[in-house]
Amino acid sequence: MAGIRAGCQPSVRGDYISLETDAEVVCSWSPLLIPGLLQSATYARETISGITTTRSSEEVTALAEVRMARQSVLTRPGAPLEFWAIIHEAALHLRFASRPETMREQLRRLRETAELPNVTVQLMPLSATPHPGLEGGFSLTKFRAPLPSVVLFENPGGATYVEGEDAVPYERAYERILATALPVEDSLVRIAELEEGFRK
Repeated sequence: MAGIRAGCQPSVRGDYISLETDAEVVCSWSPLLIPGLLQSATYARETISGITTTRSSEEVTALAEVRMARQSVLTRPGAPLEFWAIIHEAALHLRFASRPETMREQLRRLRETAELPNVTVQLMPLSATPHPGLEGGFSLTKFRAPLPSVVLFENPGGATYVEGEDAVPYERAYERILATALPVEDSLVRIAELEEGFRK
């Protein structure tokens, strides 16, 4: 695999689920939303509904169910996916007018999932210095050698893959993003503080 490949959202979603299933490691940089593998069911439905204005409630529910099913890779027997998520703190302040408890539930889900030995969650603080992640979010998917890494970018019009040697700069960028983020323990403390804030 090498180069750049773009596609429409439905087919790319299916392709990426397949890649995610075969991967050993996924490193995600999420500046705006909680990554799909860490979402609660309610958060998934609410965000899908808010983003996709042309989908019916049945389609939204179906997409949310697919997202929930994807999370089984984190607890699959034998070789669960190693998932490293760096999330911008701003994404944890999202408000849901119709269901105010959604973010509190999501933050609890985030803390609970972070307890898995194969899941690491770090926050990018609001006070962070400039870093490569300012150009946008992406997921870096790694496989057993000799298969190359694949980077996925999602956007409202579809998604794009960067593969092989073209993925190397994003591996380096992720290292720099990681170095700018809060340490794991500090991140979990901050998540707990935000969860408590949503109770008030």
